[in-house]
Parts: sequence; structure tokens; C-alpha cells
Amino acid sequence: MWVSFLSNVILLLFLLFETSCVEGLMFNLIDKNVSNTLDNLLLPTRYNKKVRPEIGGPATKVMVNMYIKSIGPVSETEGSYTMDVYFRQQWFDKRLSFYLPGLEELTMSWLFLEKIWKPDTFFMNGKASHLHRITSPNKFLRLRQDGLMTYSMRLTLTASCAMQFHKFPMDSQRCPLIIGSYGYSKRDILYEWTPDGVGLEPGVELAQYDLVNISTKNKQIVIRENEEFSMVQGTLTLRRNLGYFILQMYVPLSLIVCCSWVSFWIDPKAVPARVQLGVTTVLSITTMGFAGRAALPKVSYPTALDWFIIVCFAFAFGVIVEYAYINFIDKITADIKKILEERKKNKELEEKKKDGKRGSKESLTNPASSQDPVTKSSDLNMSSPSTSRRPCVPRIQLTYE
Repeated sequence: MWVSFLSNVILLLFLLFETSCVEGLMFNLIDKNVSNTLDNLLLPTRYNKKVRPEIGGPATKVMVNMYIKSIGPVSETEGSYTMDVYFRQQWFDKRLSFYLPGLEELTMSWLFLEKIWKPDTFFMNGKASHLHRITSPNKFLRLRQDGLMTYSMRLTLTASCAMQFHKFPMDSQRCPLIIGSYGYSKRDILYEWTPDGVGLEPGVELAQYDLVNISTKNKQIVIRENEEFSMVQGTLTLRRNLGYFILQMYVPLSLIVCCSWVSFWIDPKAVPARVQLGVTTVLSITTMGFAGRAALPKVSYPTALDWFIIVCFAFAFGVIVEYAYINFIDKITADIKKILEERKKNKELEEKKKDGKRGSKESLTNPASSQDPVTKSSDLNMSSPSTSRRPCVPRIQLTYE
């Protein structure tokens, strides 16, 4: 029993050893075949990396696609946006077609890219872009049996975006990404999007924007230096979020305007209180409104937020103008009343003076009538002897001897 068991174990180990040896030999053979195949494909007599595929024939079709990993930041002052993408290009190069049993596609490192022809693709509206190189250059190449080349790289792109701020902060921006050849005209290279076009990583979000839509345009032509070049275009539609501006601008400014209306319930005679409240609200709107616009480019036209700030400023300033107008009207009314009262007093004095002058003239023209009737009656009584009574006084006769 033990002998049969040991023999089975020894046989199993022998089979495993033989299999590993065969696999090792096969791997060595495949590796050697791949190396020989690539060396033969890249022979200088057969392949010239300075010449595009099918030179002198139809234009080489380059299929492109992108997969967006992240977007942002979006800079309004610089008119640009940044995103991290996987950028892939595909084209056929029949000179590199091969046949190896059991292998349909070869994946090579970035070192192999220096030995083959590649399209001189660039981003026409790019401002600053770079290839990631940590820990090694983030790019690779795949070669299929029929000569289909797939070139992939990881890039951080910063592209220009012409923004319009008429409806800011309720605006939407359309930011394009234009891809084309730097040196080959449309007679040599034609660009097209692959069926999947532009992909987006799930969960990609921006702080101030929502990515509403991604659209693509195929087979576009741009004229540069009197020559036509092929290009493709992808457009990102970004819609701005209103949450920040509602909390930081619209609500505070509306409350400040409502605070300025409190002065309508303050006694008009309380001049310091009403003036201080009006001036404070105007300065607060100026500080919050126009200082918050510093993050925007200095455009020559007013935005929707500018109109809102101007309206709030007009309401708060109108409160001061209203109080100044009321105070001026009260002052004018008081002055007019004072003038009317003085005129009335002067008129009464003039009437009294006129009455006095009229009385003096009448006394001069008729002096008898001007005497007191009591005096007249007394004079009459004194002048009439018949009516006057004399007292009874005894008479005394004196004689002299």
C-alpha cells in the first residue's frame, strides 16, 4: 500500500516538473519569437518612423477618445478650465502587422514609442498641459495583428474657454476642447471620434458648476496658414450652482435693504438715527456687492448680479434721498408759515395805524363833537342861574358909629 502511494506521488511530481519545463520553454520560445518579430518589423529597410502609413495614398484616419477622471478648477478670471483625462488614439499601420500563433495583441512599454511613427496630435485651444511621469511616463502602446495601433496616455489639460457673464451667476458656460494635427493637413490625417467618444468617471463633481452635457463634433475643418486641417471637438456644458451666491449675496443684500426701510418708522425729528441707518446700509451694500465681484474678470458689460446690486443700492440710497426730501419740505413749510405769520402781523399793525390816523383827522375837522358829553352837561348846569339853588345864609348888618 505504501509502495503504491509513494509511486503515485513520485509520478505526480515528475509530471509537474515536466509541465513547468515545457511552459518555461514555451514562454522562452514565445518571447524569442516576439522579439524577433518586432526586430523584423522595425528593420530600417522595411520601416521608416519618419513617414506616415500609406504615404502617397489616402489620408491616415486617427480615431480619438477621452475618459475624464476629474474636472477643475474652472477659472473665470483666466478664462480656462483644467481636467485630468486618459487620452487615446487609434490608427492603422499595415507595416507593423504580424502573425504569431496564440497572440492577437502585443502590449509594449513607452520605450517602444520612440521607434514608430505617431500622429503629431495637439490641443488647439490648450494653454498648459503635461504628461504624468510618476513613477514612469504614464503612456503605453498596443499593437494588434492587423496593424491597429492604440496609443494611450494620462494628461492634465488646461484649455481656454471663452466665457460670457451676462447672466452671471445664473449662467451656463460651453467650454470646448479642440483636437487636431499640428503639421499634417487633411490630405494626410483625418481625425474622428470613436463610438464611445468622451467618457466620464462616475462621481465627478465641481465646486461651483454642474456638468450638464458632453457633446462631440466629427470631421471639422479649420483653416490655418491658408491650408485646411482636420480636427474634432468636444464641448463641456457647465451650469453654475446658485447656492453660494444665494447665501453670500442675495439673502444678505435683501435683508440690508429691508433694514434700510426701518427708518420710515423712525421719528423724522431724530436726524442722527435716520441718517446713520441710511449711510450704514449704503456702505454695507457697497462693500458686500462690489467687493464680491473681484473674483470675476473686468468685463465691460454689467452682469445679472451687478443689476441686482445696483437695484439694492438704489433702494438704500433712495431712503436717504427720501428723508432729505421730507426734511427739506418740512423746512420749506415751516419757513412759509413763518413768513405768512409775519405778513399777517404786519398787516394788522398797518390796519391799526390806518385807524389811528383816520380818528385824528375827524377830531381836527369837528372839535365840538369831540368834547365829552358829561363836560357839556356840567357846563350847562353851571351857566343857568335860574335852575341853580343857593343855600340859605343869615344876613348880618354891621353899623359903625
